[in-house]
Amino acid sequence: MLAVRRPLRQPGTVGVAAAPCCPFIGGSTLEAQAAKWIDLHHHFAPPAWVDDVRGKPLLQPANTRWTPQQSIEDMDRGGVAAAVVSITNPGLWFGDPAQARRLARACNDYGAKLVQDHPTRFGLFAALPLPDADASLREIEYALDTLKADGVGLYTSYGGMWLGNPAFRPVMEELNRRKAVVTVHPTAADCCRNLSYAPGIGPGSIEYGTDTTRAIIGIAFSGDATRFPDIRFIWSHAGGSAPHRRRRRAP
Repeated sequence: MLAVRRPLRQPGTVGVAAAPCCPFIGGSTLEAQAAKWIDLHHHFAPPAWVDDVRGKPLLQPANTRWTPQQSIEDMDRGGVAAAVVSITNPGLWFGDPAQARRLARACNDYGAKLVQDHPTRFGLFAALPLPDADASLREIEYALDTLKADGVGLYTSYGGMWLGNPAFRPVMEELNRRKAVVTVHPTAADCCRNLSYAPGIGPGSIEYGTDTTRAIIGIAFSGDATRFPDIRFIWSHAGGSAPHRRRRRAP
């Protein structure tokens, strides 16, 4: 289940974007393993989540068979020192706010227990019950203050709304106030899940990158990127299909 792996550039850091996200990084245990990797895109599947998502679109069957030991074995085979876990597709939102709230709390409690049981191997990006902004604010408080999660995991879109939508602004404001690390995972928006590209080409092949681009554009052109400069975003899947250019440093 490993996806993106980043090398430790020096003891206690994980590249530029991810360096501050994980309090367990930098402890003596991981400093001794500085030549290994920290996985910031590593999915887990709490039993309560698996029960609700069976049969849902975008679910990969392998995720229903996940176990903590499987992750640890995969990390050991790949030379990964630790992983920060997050929920993957189909996410938590199926049109029922009460279900999304229940699943977010169940996933976060399970993730916190996973970290407690394996403190040098796992960290947690907390799930939120978006698009319910009020419930998400309460879950941010619980996950970051009580469970001590390392950051928050969002999706590129929820139903017909993408990141950057004004409806999400209270959540962004709180994440900015907390200087939170926010990892963003792509999904296939409702509009585009049943497009026929070619035989054997599922929505994830094109739509995950495209939806990531939509979310980046939403954050940038809504003004959220400048309005909330203290959110530290991690964009997965290579940042989607948006063109990127490295800024040259002045001589």
